[in-house]
Amino acid sequence: MFSAPLGFPQDEQFFPMDPIVITQQEIAKAQMPVQGASEVRPKVPNPVPVWPRLLFVPLVLVLPLLALAALILRVAMRGQAPRVRQTWSSYLLTLLIISSLLSTVMAVFFVSVPWGQMPDAVSASLSDLDERGSFPSLPAHKVMTSVELSSTLKPLVLLASPAAKRWFQKTESTSGLLGAALILHADSHGYLLATARHVADGEGWRSRSGAQKVMVSVGMNGWASAQVVGRHKRLDLALLWLDRRFGEGEFTQPVATYGSVQMGERIFVIGHPEGLNFSVSNGIVSRTPGNDVLQVSAPISPGNSGGPVYDEYGNLVGIVTSKVARSMEPEAENLNFAVSTDALLHESDWELVNGGSAPKNVLSDFVHQTKVRKTPVEAVR
Repeated sequence: MFSAPLGFPQDEQFFPMDPIVITQQEIAKAQMPVQGASEVRPKVPNPVPVWPRLLFVPLVLVLPLLALAALILRVAMRGQAPRVRQTWSSYLLTLLIISSLLSTVMAVFFVSVPWGQMPDAVSASLSDLDERGSFPSLPAHKVMTSVELSSTLKPLVLLASPAAKRWFQKTESTSGLLGAALILHADSHGYLLATARHVADGEGWRSRSGAQKVMVSVGMNGWASAQVVGRHKRLDLALLWLDRRFGEGEFTQPVATYGSVQMGERIFVIGHPEGLNFSVSNGIVSRTPGNDVLQVSAPISPGNSGGPVYDEYGNLVGIVTSKVARSMEPEAENLNFAVSTDALLHESDWELVNGGSAPKNVLSDFVHQTKVRKTPVEAVR
């Protein structure tokens, strides 16, 4: 019997192995690797065929679909061999990186290219506006019909859009937002315009300050760049200044105070609802809830913001600012609001923006020259 060495159980048998003998001839025949030489390995075929990989290539253009397909495939491949899973993971990771880069480039391109109405030309003034020989005499001496009011007051309303800088353009152009503005005062130097602050400053208007350009147009022959010269401290109102190159006609818009406006009074709204430029709608003052706010029944849609609310004599009663959207309140029906023109008469409530070619006392000139309706419309009649 052969005795078991230390470390092996006594009840187990141990059988010694025969020695392996390597001769010098066998060593000489063996190929030893040379130091520094590249190792030659046999080429292993790819465990994933070409055709299923090609199916994923078009998904590079749509990153969310590629990510979803990668997630589904990862779950489906759990039972496959490690080498197959690793090959698919490497391939999908490469596709996801390429798709992410393409998506970033496409996003920058779409954000930078203006998809709204492109201006035919951008200048510092509007020649069509400068060429007008005269402005309407307001307030009218008698109640105007709807036709008379439309033809008289529509020339005082402009298109307005916050200026936007594009990465692939040197000049500023209109943004995707469109609203209205109206002429408050005109002289040989330029035009003082009023609009809603969210039309002038765009998104984030509540915190916007400093210089801001707004693109304005009369609907023909391009756009001009106006400058924000004032923002109301509490209300959704802004003042714009547009230079004038020629022309001598002067104009000052008459206004109606908040105290002179009565519930049931007939009013007219001019604006650009849903891109239907210079549309006129009428209604009544539904309510005067206070805080310089008017509720009106005249239909209002996106594009009316910043537009005027006139009475039957052409006095400016308010400036359109908002409506209750049915998407937020399904039961809401034609609940529209405007800011009273009283806000234009108190200079201390405004944050004036210095700079540009606008006169420093541009708001003061309007306040001192405008005619103010202080009595209800029945008393005027």
